[in-house]
Amino acid sequence: MNKKLILNLLLFSSLLSIAQKKTIVDSLSIYGMLRVQLATFDGKVQLQENAPRIGAFLNRSITKDWSVNAKLEFGLHLINGISFNNDANSSAEFVSQPFKKVEAFTSRLGYVSLIHKKFGTLSIGKQWGVYYDIGAYTDNFSLFGGAANGIYAGGTDGGWKGTGRADNSIQYRNKWGGFQLGFQTQLFGDYSSYGISAQYAFREGFTIGTSYNNSQVPDLVKQFVQGIGDHSSNFIAGIKYDKNKWYAAATFSINDDALNTISQDEAIGYSTNGYEISIGYRLKDNWSFEAGFNYIDPNKDFMIQNEYKLAHYIFGANYFITPNTRVYMIARLSDSKLTLNKNEYNVLALGFRYNFDFGKSFR
Repeated sequence: MNKKLILNLLLFSSLLSIAQKKTIVDSLSIYGMLRVQLATFDGKVQLQENAPRIGAFLNRSITKDWSVNAKLEFGLHLINGISFNNDANSSAEFVSQPFKKVEAFTSRLGYVSLIHKKFGTLSIGKQWGVYYDIGAYTDNFSLFGGAANGIYAGGTDGGWKGTGRADNSIQYRNKWGGFQLGFQTQLFGDYSSYGISAQYAFREGFTIGTSYNNSQVPDLVKQFVQGIGDHSSNFIAGIKYDKNKWYAAATFSINDDALNTISQDEAIGYSTNGYEISIGYRLKDNWSFEAGFNYIDPNKDFMIQNEYKLAHYIFGANYFITPNTRVYMIARLSDSKLTLNKNEYNVLALGFRYNFDFGKSFR
C-alpha cells in the first residue's frame, strides 16, 4: 500500500471521527457509493467496480442570508478491470499517459461555494460543469450512458474542457422561481473556457434546458489529436419529465470534436451530433426499470473516409433491498463501429450498490 493511499485513508478516518465525536452532523456529511459487479462481454466474465466514490461535504451558515459549503470527493479504484461507466473516468487518462494504470484514489470533486439566498451561488474549484446541468438528464443509468453528448471528452472526466467535472472552474448560479441560470469559466493560465446553462422547471414535472460550452484547446491536446482546432465547442438541449413513478428524458447535442484514441500516441477528432434517451419506471417500493439509448451521428466529411458509428441500447432492472441498497442487472447492446473496443462490446452486468451518508445529505 503506497503512502498516498495511507494518507487518504487517514484523512477520511479523521473526518469520520470528527463527525462522530462532535455535534455537527447537521453540517458535515461523510458519504459514499460502493458498487461492484460481475460483467460478461467478449466471451469473458470479469469482476469489476462501477465508479465507487467517497467524499465529505461541509455546509455552514454565516448569517441569516449567507452560507458556505465545500465538497471533497475521491474516486476509488481497488479492482482491476474494464470500466464501462464513463463517470469513472479521471482527468489524466487521455492527454497525459493514456495507458497509465489508474491510482487507488483519484480526485473527482473539490470546491468551495459562497451562497446568498437572493444573489445566488459563487463556487470555485473542480465541480460538475454547467454543460452537465443538461447532460445529466440522460446520464443516469446504473451503468453505461453519457457517451453521445461530448461530456467525457476523449475518455476523460471532461475536466480539461469543462463539459464534465470541470477543472480550475469558477461558477455562478441563481434561480428565480422555475428558471435556473448558470455561468462558468475555466482559467488555466495558458488557455481558458466559458459556458452557460439555462433551465426552466414546470409544475407538471417537465424541465427544459440548454447549455453551451466553448474551450480553447491546449497545445498538448493539439499535438495528440488529429483534426482538432484552436477552439472546441459543445451545444446541448434537453427535456425531462420526473413525476410519480416515471422518469423520461431526451437530449440532443452538437459537438465540434468527438475524440477517439486510435493508438498509444495518436487520436482523432471530428464533429458529431449526439442523441440520448433515458426512461425509468419505479414499480412499488422494491423494483425499478430503466431503458434508453446513446447514438452518435458523425460529420459526413468524416464518413467519406471512415465508417464510424456509436450506437448503444441499454436495458436494466434494480431490486431495492433498502432505499440505499440495491441489486441491479443491466445490459448494453452495441451496434458501434470504429470506436474503442470497450464501446463495441455487448455487455451484461449483475451488480450490487450501497450508498451511505453519515450526517447532512450532500444533495
